[in-house]
Amino acid sequence: MNKHIDALITRQENAFLTSIDDAGYPTVKVVRSPRKRDGLKTMYFTTHNNTQMVKSYEVNQQAMVYFMDEARFQTASFYGTMTVETDPTIIQELMETENAPVFAKGVDPKTYCVLRFTADKVKFFSNMTTEVIDL
Repeated sequence: MNKHIDALITRQENAFLTSIDDAGYPTVKVVRSPRKRDGLKTMYFTTHNNTQMVKSYEVNQQAMVYFMDEARFQTASFYGTMTVETDPTIIQELMETENAPVFAKGVDPKTYCVLRFTADKVKFFSNMTTEVIDL
């Protein structure tokens, strides 16, 4: 099953990130697919520092990452925690290599940040069935 979920993520250009706002409501933001992954457990995303979502993760780390393949009618909902990455090695790697076209004018750490998502479980929908997998 993991290989099917991995393939779903690999095919996608975008991911949907959710956070909980100050009023306790979920919010959704579309970002580019993970810039780096460690299997299905850990995913890294890049975004602007000043977004409300980043501020929300600093207060409440609960998060969901959602991928959807419309053509195959498959989805994967990952549940876990999102933190602002502080490891300078990972930040530099992602900002300088994977995101070179995005950050063509240079990377200002005051403007951009790396988010690290750590999944606890994934809910995978395919062929009209849903399977929940603990990670």
